[in-house]
Amino acid sequence: MIFPGRRSSLIAAGAFAACSVLAATAVGAPAGSPADGAPAPDVAASPAPAPDNTAPDNTAGPEVVAPDVVAPPEAAPMPDGGTADLPADDDAEPAKPTPTVSAQAELPSGPTYQAGFNAYERGDYERAYEIWLPLAEEGDSDAQFGIGVMTDNGQGVNENDAEAAKWYRLAAERGNPDAQFNLALLYDSGKGVAENKEEAAHWYAKAAARGHIGAQYNLALMLEAGDGILRDPAAAAKWYRQAAELGHIKAQNNLGVLYDKGIGVAEDKAEAAKWYRMAAEKGFARAQFNLGVMYDFGTGVPLDDLEAAKWYRKAAEQGDVEAQFNLALMLDAGEGMTANKSDAAFWYRKAAEQGNAAAQNNLGVLLDSGDGVPRAPDEAAYWYEQAAQRGNSSAMRNLAALFRDGQGVPQDLVEAYKWLTIAIESMGTGPDREMALEDRTELGERMERGETREARRRAEAWLRQTGPGSPERAASTGPAESPPPERRRTELDSTGSGFFVSAGGLVLTNHHVVAACSDLKLRLGREAIGAATIMAADPASDLALLRTGARPPTRAVFRMGKEPRPGDDVVAVGYPLRGLLASEANVTTGTISANAGLRDDPNYFQVSAPVQPGNSGGPLLDRAGHVVGVVSAKLDALEVVDAYGDIPQNVNFAVKGRVAAAFMNRAQLTPVAADSTTALSAADVGEIARRYTVLVECWK
Repeated sequence: MIFPGRRSSLIAAGAFAACSVLAATAVGAPAGSPADGAPAPDVAASPAPAPDNTAPDNTAGPEVVAPDVVAPPEAAPMPDGGTADLPADDDAEPAKPTPTVSAQAELPSGPTYQAGFNAYERGDYERAYEIWLPLAEEGDSDAQFGIGVMTDNGQGVNENDAEAAKWYRLAAERGNPDAQFNLALLYDSGKGVAENKEEAAHWYAKAAARGHIGAQYNLALMLEAGDGILRDPAAAAKWYRQAAELGHIKAQNNLGVLYDKGIGVAEDKAEAAKWYRMAAEKGFARAQFNLGVMYDFGTGVPLDDLEAAKWYRKAAEQGDVEAQFNLALMLDAGEGMTANKSDAAFWYRKAAEQGNAAAQNNLGVLLDSGDGVPRAPDEAAYWYEQAAQRGNSSAMRNLAALFRDGQGVPQDLVEAYKWLTIAIESMGTGPDREMALEDRTELGERMERGETREARRRAEAWLRQTGPGSPERAASTGPAESPPPERRRTELDSTGSGFFVSAGGLVLTNHHVVAACSDLKLRLGREAIGAATIMAADPASDLALLRTGARPPTRAVFRMGKEPRPGDDVVAVGYPLRGLLASEANVTTGTISANAGLRDDPNYFQVSAPVQPGNSGGPLLDRAGHVVGVVSAKLDALEVVDAYGDIPQNVNFAVKGRVAAAFMNRAQLTPVAADSTTALSAADVGEIARRYTVLVECWK
């Protein structure tokens, strides 16, 4: 506030510069607290209960991924270890021409199959082709297979898929399982032959019956999915088991999935866990993730958060996006380990960069609140938008809050209204949607009709172009498009006080406590509450209303009726000299000295209750425990000595309660008020006020 007269003679009671002993770790709302204005994370828990009507922004929902992943087909067996053209899984161990001689055809005199194989192994493909071709033409199935592989991959001859298919077929008809498998792959992909799933399945079955492990696996995939053939989950389970028993790790994982879900076999969680473990212990990331889920939920194995985290971490370190997300959730919530927001942010970021919308939103929440990471609203806005574009309704609401408050993005009520509308249209029925509707109604009251019309137009355009079922939505599941903005660091600059005035977590304080702060963080005694944003401010009356993500244990009650008179007892509560005095709110007593402030300002009381730097924004209460004012400033003793030659004692000021109530009414908030009829002890008044009086940290 700008006081009339000699402004330099006043020290704002909140202007307490921070030093190193005051630095505190920024943490968010306490676990389990439904947020009213806090960014909404995606969590593996039930949605939070519906808060009151003070503009909620929280919409949590389950996001844990279920173990329903099926690994892709095998790659074609090749002498050189892989083929990039076939659409099958390129990390399978391929078959190679063997140094043994087929017994299906009598070898001619001259160079033998083994001589061709030796040439092939040393990379002399022309010589290998020269040796194998006449053998293949005379019916040697191993040589026919070798010629097929060479023409398939352009080794020693021009690549020719149709020619490769011809040689594979000749060898396949003579019972060569590798040729049968490769021929099946060509029919499966339509390479060199017309795509024909039934023919592919026919040749997979031939090779599978002869013990070809890759064919057993791929045939199981086709039977499970009904890919071009009649779906038969029971037969799929049979072939997965044969491959799994031979050590095929993807078959082990997929057999585990069938037992996990009761597909083609009787549901058996313990059997599922057994097969997951076999593949997981061999390093297969999907099986590690699936085993982690079983420990996470106690299905098939005992519930064990530590084991779940162990397997999630193994899969996450291999880049498994769902494992990265689930590991981050456990670190975020402290499940089975000490909560570590910084590590949670690391794994959320890994998953977010791969396009996981829930991780993008949750990373945004941590950056938005400064919970375990340096607060960066601009980067939070980036990740919220990435998640919102992928259809995450929590991120839509969080992004709307940033646009509404001008945090990390320029204030834009039209964009805020747009994202709330999109979120509402994206949600089903339930309390989350009702809260979003309340948010939008409150926001609409601050906007012109033309602005809300434009916001709805933008929302409808987005839903047509990017909403569910649109081409853009289908294409928006990949990695984040552009790098996020650079994160900036802030430091604790000063502290003040404030107090809860609504059950929804709104805090009243002085404007000078929060003016020019980059970030605001609150604490209730020793407990960190999290970040706050300015909802409304009036520099003329030195008042500000903050939006938080907390649910307070109680809220302040204002005095109804006549103002206190000079001589009436008052109690001041706040956090003076933070880091020097106790971490709990301090309680001091005094009286109303005058019914006006400096230079007869009628909006202030002069009080004798001692206040110190850091008290600004705290409540001034009567002996009934009702708020009569907001502590604002104290007289600068040194300035008074210079001017008048005397040291003033306990000359302090507080904004009157009626001025604070009028300010809150303008912000569409009606404070709770009651008659002051019962006299309490000062200790009882202090105990009441301590439950809702908070420390306000100004970070710059």
